Amino acid sequence: MPLKIIQPHHTEVVGEGLVLLFSPHITTSKRDLYTGQIVEEAALLSKSWAIIAKERKQLQSGDETQSADANLEKSAQDFVEEYGIKCVIAISGAAEPGITVKSQGDGSESNEILDIIRNGLEPHFEVDQSGNRVLGLQGNDRGSDNSSAQSVQIIQIELGAEERGFRKDQIVNSFADIVSLINAKLGFSVSGDEGSSGALD
Repeated sequence: MPLKIIQPHHTEVVGEGLVLLFSPHITTSKRDLYTGQIVEEAALLSKSWAIIAKERKQLQSGDETQSADANLEKSAQDFVEEYGIKCVIAISGAAEPGITVKSQGDGSESNEILDIIRNGLEPHFEVDQSGNRVLGLQGNDRGSDNSSAQSVQIIQIELGAEERGFRKDQIVNSFADIVSLINAKLGFSVSGDEGSSGALD
């Protein structure tokens, strides 16, 4: 079972695999009702890594806000470097209904990951795949000295109010399945599977 670590400005779920679920700080709390809970439940169900921003109080000063954002960004970068994360899925809320999927990456691997996400959500939800702009975590902007960050696929998914509320359980289950499929696509296998394959040799 994954381990939860509570930090001052966020919670970390220590799991396995090559996918990091990420819930960034957003200033409008109504827009992100339940997104942290969705990320945490999906990470626990899929046994994956996650970073969940704590709800931000409206009265924080600019310095506190910058400190919390920098701390969250550093934790995400540390996860990518230490655990070999290859895909970051940032989940936030949106005022508009439905689900919007945005990608920062180009190329066939990025398109295959987007297809996995779309196919995992479309049977149950309306999905809009638009633009290549990603808000929040910007791992690929680090420069050429950080090769691990350059190979990370960053996907942002924005969930409408109905998807975060009435259909939350279905969203959690869909994300858990999507994480498993992306892990398999990226070449991660569960450690128990590796041991059983060696038994026949």
